[in-house]
Amino acid sequence: MVTALTLSSFLYFLLLCSTLAFSPGPMTLLLLSLGLKDGLRHSLPAQFGASVSYLISILIFAVGFSELIRGYPLITQGIQLVGVAYILYLAYKQWTSSGVQISTAGQAPQTRRGLFGKGLLTGLSNPKAIILFSAVFPQFAAVGQDSAVGDIAILGLTFLILQFASGCLYCYFGQRIKHVLESPRKRVLLQKVTAVLLLAVAMLLARGFSQ
Repeated sequence: MVTALTLSSFLYFLLLCSTLAFSPGPMTLLLLSLGLKDGLRHSLPAQFGASVSYLISILIFAVGFSELIRGYPLITQGIQLVGVAYILYLAYKQWTSSGVQISTAGQAPQTRRGLFGKGLLTGLSNPKAIILFSAVFPQFAAVGQDSAVGDIAILGLTFLILQFASGCLYCYFGQRIKHVLESPRKRVLLQKVTAVLLLAVAMLLARGFSQ
């Protein structure tokens, strides 16, 4: 498999995906609520559904889209700029957010198939994932070149592993970090730390793009 990824660009991507995967969002809150209610094992079908949804999105928006714009460098550069702008937007949203809230009250027991479907639909309807694969992935992958598919395969596998790991950790340690999410002050602190990390990644990407 041909790849043009450098160690520095992969480390930037690793930092970005770790920040996104472990920061609060629709999927994180779903898995956390399941973990708080019934534990890690009960949440696994939903996590597998989320992984399938992300794999589908990668194939459509990262691999398929990269083939469509092959040979159009201006479009590629424009998409890379959109990726940087999107990360800055996420940083702003995290900084200005008052924190996330979770609730496990009134949740009826669900079958494994129902949990899988819930994870699948939550992942497919998550705009953050769609923009990440279509606008941020090209910032790291050599979109429009022969190594694009190889680059996206590595990036996609890395994202799937981090996303699944974050879901397992949130479910496993859900009860232990519940006091953090229930404290308005600690929730806001978590959001601001995430915002700073996203801002740092955006600056590194913008610097690399300008060079």
